[in-house]
Amino acid sequence: MLTIWGRLSSINVQKVVWAAGEVGQPFERIDAGGTFGGLDTPEFQAMNPNRQIPVLRDGEYTMWESSSILRYLAARYAAGVLWEEGPARRALADRWIDWM
Repeated sequence: MLTIWGRLSSINVQKVVWAAGEVGQPFERIDAGGTFGGLDTPEFQAMNPNRQIPVLRDGEYTMWESSSILRYLAARYAAGVLWEEGPARRALADRWIDWM
């Protein structure tokens, strides 16, 4: 199961939550950031040295930066559907991720 750290009032957390649903992966979301705090703990800093949300854990793998998380989820769980193998077609999706 995926774990997503971040508050739902963050657009970057919202897009990661949406992507997890789109790729059909169950997840647990842990409120962090803003009024929830928790970003200054040593445990959170070990996951993201920038101390920002969202953070994603997939098994033993942990990553941060929302656009990178979107690409990871698409490639890992929706190859051929949300993750195009051809670079030209994949670039069409990438530009929308980056434009955000």
